[in-house]
Amino acid sequence: MDFFSRVAGQIKDFVGGLSTSRKLGLMAIGAAIIGVTIAMFMWATHTAYQPLTYGAMNAEDTANVMRLLREKKIPFQVDTTGKQVMVPPEYLHDLRLELAMQGMPQTSGAGYELFDKQSFGTTSFLNKLNQKRALEGELMRSINSIKGVKRSRVHLAIPDKSAFVEDQKKPTASVILDLDAGVLLTERQIQGVGVLVGRAVEALDPSDVVIVDSFGKTLSKNSRNSAIEMTSDQAEYKRKLEEESQHRIEDMLSKVIGAGKVVARVTADLDFSSVTESQTILDQDGAALKSSQKIAENMDMSRTTPGGAPGAASNTPGEPAPQAGGPGTKNNTSKTNEVMNYDIPKIVRQTTKPTGQIKKLSVAVVIDSKQVKTTDKEGVTSSKAEAWSQERVKEFESIVASAVALDRTRGDTIEIKNMEFVKEDFEDAEKILDAATMRDYIKNLILYGIIALVVGLFFFFVVRPYIRWVTENTTDSVDTFLPQTLEELEKIQKSSSMTDVEAAMPDLPDRLDPEKVEGEMIREKIVTLIDGNPQKASLVLKEWLVAGKNTMAGAPAPKEGAAEESA
Repeated sequence: MDFFSRVAGQIKDFVGGLSTSRKLGLMAIGAAIIGVTIAMFMWATHTAYQPLTYGAMNAEDTANVMRLLREKKIPFQVDTTGKQVMVPPEYLHDLRLELAMQGMPQTSGAGYELFDKQSFGTTSFLNKLNQKRALEGELMRSINSIKGVKRSRVHLAIPDKSAFVEDQKKPTASVILDLDAGVLLTERQIQGVGVLVGRAVEALDPSDVVIVDSFGKTLSKNSRNSAIEMTSDQAEYKRKLEEESQHRIEDMLSKVIGAGKVVARVTADLDFSSVTESQTILDQDGAALKSSQKIAENMDMSRTTPGGAPGAASNTPGEPAPQAGGPGTKNNTSKTNEVMNYDIPKIVRQTTKPTGQIKKLSVAVVIDSKQVKTTDKEGVTSSKAEAWSQERVKEFESIVASAVALDRTRGDTIEIKNMEFVKEDFEDAEKILDAATMRDYIKNLILYGIIALVVGLFFFFVVRPYIRWVTENTTDSVDTFLPQTLEELEKIQKSSSMTDVEAAMPDLPDRLDPEKVEGEMIREKIVTLIDGNPQKASLVLKEWLVAGKNTMAGAPAPKEGAAEESA
C-alpha cells in the first residue's frame, strides 16, 4: 500500500505541476491510447460467425431455426438476405447435428424419416401419400448433393395400379433445379439427373422426366424418337474419332517440325448401318460316301398268240383243245436302281457387321516452313523461311498415312501442304504491357513512399515534440534548486519572499565554520560519486597513490585542482 501511495503521490505531483494546456494534451493522449486499446481488444475478441446451413433457406426455415436458437439462448446473426443464419463456431457442429435430428431445415424435404412415427389409425391413402413424399424428399437430397445445385424440387405422378395391363398408365416426374450463380449444367449432367429419378421410381422411363431450371427453362431433351437419339450418339462418336486422329497427327509431326507448326484436319465418313450376313461354304473336294443302295430287276416273258374261233367256247375248260394259234410273243425286261448318299463338309457363318465402320477417310495437313539461320559477312545472324523438300513432304505423308490407318483402296485421300504460317507480332503489345506494369509499380512505390514519409514526418515533427512538451518537467532539477554554497543558504534563509523555506529548513547556528561546512559537502559529493561509479573511483585513487609516491621521492605534486577534476 505504501508503494501504491507513493506512486499515486508522484503522479499527482506530476500532473499538478503541468499547465492547463498540457493537462488537456495529456488527457487527449490518454483518451486516444484507451480508445485504441479498446478497439484492439474488441478486434481480438471478435467472434467470427459461420453459416449454420450449407445452403440458403426460405423464410419459414429461417424462422424455425431462429426460434430454436432463442430457446437454447445461443447468439446468432442473420444476413441481409434473411436466408442464412450464422452462429459462433463453437456451436456450429452440435447445432447441425441437432437440426438434422429434428429434420430441419425442411427445404430439402422430408425423407423416409416420415415412417419413424406411425400411428395405428393411419389409412392406406396416407401411407401411399407418405411413401410418395418420402421418395420425393430422398430424391431431392440426392439431387442437392450434385455440385452446382443449390436447391431442387421433385414432383412424382405415380398412377394407381390397374388389373388390366392395357389400362395401366406410366408414371411421370418433374424436377425443378435452382442452380448456383454462374453454373450451367452440361447435357450429360441433365441426362444423369433424369436417369437418377427414372431408376428410383418403378416403371418410370427417364424420357418421362421433365427437368426445368428456376427460370422455367426446359433443360431436358426428352425425345422418344430412337433415330434422333442414335443420330446424336453417332455425331459424338464421329467427332471423337476425328479429334483423336487429328491429335495423333499433330502430336507426331510437332516432334519433327516443332510445336505449333502443324495443323491437321480429319473428316471421316462412317457407316452406321447394321448388317447381318449368313454364309454357307460347301467343300466338294472333301465329299465322302455316307450310304449306298442298289436295286436290280430282270424279267423274261414269252407267250403264243391265241387262235381258234372267237368266243367263249374256245376258252371254256373241258372243251376240245383250241386250235393252235399263230406264232407267240416274247418280252424280256431288265431294270437297275442305285442310290448313293454323300456327306459334303460345309461352313455356316452368321456375321453381324459393327456399326460405325469407316467408309472413307480424308486427311488434310498444313505444315509451316522451316526456319534456316544464315550468317552474313559481318557476323549478323538472321533466320529465313524455307519450304520443305518434296522428298521430306512425301515422308510426312507416309508417316501420317500409317498413323491414321489410311486405306487407298476404299477411296481414302491425304493432302499435305507446306505453307508459311503468319506469326503474330506481340513485341509491341508486350512492350506496352511492360510499360504499363512498370508505371503502376512506380506509381504504387511513390504512393506508399509518400505515405511512409508523411507518417514519419508526422511522428517526428508533431507527435514527438508534443509528447516531449507534455511530459517535460516544469520544475528545475534538484541540483539547481538546492543552495550550492553557504552564502546562498544564508541568503535564502534571510529572504522575505521565501516565508515557508525557513520553517522547512533546520535552524543553523549563528556561527558556522565555513571550511567545516565546505568539507562536509565535498565529502558527501565524493561518497556519492564513488557509489555511482566504483571502478572509476578506484582508478582515481590509484593515481593519487602514485602521485603521493612521486611527491615523497621529490617529484612535484599534482595540482589540487587537477586531482579534484579527476575525482
